[in-house]
Amino acid sequence: MNILRLLFENARRDPLTLRFPQRPASPAGYRGLVHIDPSLCVGCGTCAHVCSPGCITLQDDGMAYRWRYDPGQCTFCARCVEYCPLQALTMDGQQPPAYAWRDELVQTVEQEYPLCPQCGRPAQPVSPLVLGRAFAELSPEVIAWSRLCLACRQAQRQPGVARMLAGQEWRS
Repeated sequence: MNILRLLFENARRDPLTLRFPQRPASPAGYRGLVHIDPSLCVGCGTCAHVCSPGCITLQDDGMAYRWRYDPGQCTFCARCVEYCPLQALTMDGQQPPAYAWRDELVQTVEQEYPLCPQCGRPAQPVSPLVLGRAFAELSPEVIAWSRLCLACRQAQRQPGVARMLAGQEWRS
């Protein structure tokens, strides 16, 4: 097709774009902004590890963690949502809103770790999914052990895991 004829035809047509407040509906399966449910997140960092462009970061200071998502760097591949062991991440089905400043849509969640029931220090919890893969049966002893801080977990392991876990079998 002749480029001049194409330009002329386009110049004669009415505009095909919609003005700013209006936008077409998003198609089914559209992957938009990532959102986190802080009540489900345990700060494992899996989402940050699988995020190729590095738009998700997780900073751990021992007392709490800080989850940060920058949609300006996101490729919307949904790997973070797919690999989250507790399904704490979701993606919008709608297009993101228009914004004027670069960091306007950045999400940050800061959450303190729960305290260890034995020593009172912050303890990063172990997700039930990880416990289910590690142990054949989730007894109350295993769940109580998973809520301890790392130092208390290791101290209980010294005399023997079998005694502490009361006969639990490790999965291989």
